[in-house]
Amino acid sequence: MKDLIAAALSGLCVVHCLATPVLLALGSSGLLLGALSSEWFHYLMLLPISVLLAWSLPGGWCVHKRKAPFLLGLSGFLVLIAALFAPHEAETALSISGGLLLISAHLYNRKLLHKLQGPQHAAN
Repeated sequence: MKDLIAAALSGLCVVHCLATPVLLALGSSGLLLGALSSEWFHYLMLLPISVLLAWSLPGGWCVHKRKAPFLLGLSGFLVLIAALFAPHEAETALSISGGLLLISAHLYNRKLLHKLQGPQHAAN
């Protein structure tokens, strides 16, 4: 279940990265758009992403003995960190790439756990 939650959270990150520039280009404004485009929102999103990454992927690696999900997730997380310090023009592309890597990592981890342990254990 934690992999599905983590993948959904990373998916929300990707949607945020795609929707914010579109809304800005369409001339939208307001409190919600201001909050979504502010720097603190990015830091706030990284907190649960990092917790779920640390909670899910290393444990999966110990069970299924495959490094790929962990390495994908770590790569995605590092790309998200790089996006915080990247020039504005590269921030969206890096954030989307990092989010997609994280989604892939969590879904692959879940698939490996499901295959190895059966559906009742993959939900954990």
